[in-house]
Amino acid sequence: MPATSPRPRHLLAAVRTAFGYTLAGYAKALEQQAPAIGYGAIAWRREKISRWEAGATEPELPAQLVMADLHGVDPDQVAARGWPDWLLLALPGPDIWAPFALEATLSALDYLAADPSRADDAGTPLVPPDVLHDLTVRWTAHIQHTIERGIGGAYIGVEVSTAIQARLTALWHLDDSLGGTPCTTSARADLRMVTRLLRHARHTGQLTTDLHYLAAEYARFLGWAEFDADNQPGAQRAWHAALRASAEVADPAHSAYLLSNLALTAIYDDDAHQGTELLATARDIAGSRTTPLVAAMIDTWRVRAAAAEGDAAGAARFLMTAEKEFDHAQQGDENPPWAYWMCRPSHMAETGRAFLDLGEPATAETLLTEGLQALPKGATRDRILYLTWIATAQARQQSLDAAADTASTALDLAPLVDSGRCSNLLDDLSRELSPHSKSSQVASVLERLRSA
Repeated sequence: MPATSPRPRHLLAAVRTAFGYTLAGYAKALEQQAPAIGYGAIAWRREKISRWEAGATEPELPAQLVMADLHGVDPDQVAARGWPDWLLLALPGPDIWAPFALEATLSALDYLAADPSRADDAGTPLVPPDVLHDLTVRWTAHIQHTIERGIGGAYIGVEVSTAIQARLTALWHLDDSLGGTPCTTSARADLRMVTRLLRHARHTGQLTTDLHYLAAEYARFLGWAEFDADNQPGAQRAWHAALRASAEVADPAHSAYLLSNLALTAIYDDDAHQGTELLATARDIAGSRTTPLVAAMIDTWRVRAAAAEGDAAGAARFLMTAEKEFDHAQQGDENPPWAYWMCRPSHMAETGRAFLDLGEPATAETLLTEGLQALPKGATRDRILYLTWIATAQARQQSLDAAADTASTALDLAPLVDSGRCSNLLDDLSRELSPHSKSSQVASVLERLRSA
């Protein structure tokens, strides 16, 4: 499986490495900066900075003020935001605490659409949970206000938004077939085009709304593609920009979808509680202002969140609700185009995975097998996800030959996609099968998994 770079454990480490400092070099830079603001007697040693980055101690306020001065951060923000959150201001890219305003949105989109070599998130740690929570609360208040205002103005320039939407739709399906990694370049290029239209073109009314929606959906999709490529910081940066763009659009369904994406990735990052809260917010935003199909999608992901928290009763309740909502979906409903992938809730991969989390592998295998059979032909990446979790369910039931056969089928498909998420799941499957290596079939597939 592809190797991944270790993620910095602390924001200070991310700031230091972003500016090219070693521990000793950073101590020297701070020592030289201190006299400029009247602090000359602080002992600056690499060991002290190492302890700060390990979270063992926190720098005293004078030391933080010297760091802020070195990086051009307003000293008032040091006290206002506290340690270590103010360090976010020193990192490249837009500040996630900025107010929801058009220029801040365009700045975030500009940064997101920049050349990857100038916007590399590989060394950036995940946004602290309290900061992400604050961003969600502020965004939710803004979007609710926007929804109340409604949409006004004449509809002009429909050919522009229609053409861009067609490109976006093609990208959705490309992701289904090839995985997220190959799609990031195209998504970034198209997002740059939409951002330029927002900034420079003359547009009013519905076209302005359409462009903001397209910016939000391109940013959301780019976040999804980065998540699938196993770049969690890049995904969060994309969804930060998407939250800003979506705040300009009175579209509760898309707003809920965006929050649901954030929630699912939180669950994958072993933060089921945050995923649960985000999905509850998404469901509240959607309310009765969306279609039963979208409601079923959100509640199906709530099944996975509840299961990840060990709440079997909650998972069952959400699945029952989602099934009822799906059954209420009508052929004539105006479902949003991005909901094209939604299938019966019990057939979704996340539902089967939920029952694995709840210790019910037989149920998981049944649901996942039914879902696999219902997948459209081009959904190669999802096919690998289903097969990987089916093999896991089979192994947990001691059906080792079946597990080996299923894993082998997944490996046959793996070269067709470029998805860090699939690679990680195949790594997980390798660990799942390792205790059964005395089986000749399992041993054979383990060799393939380890050399993939």
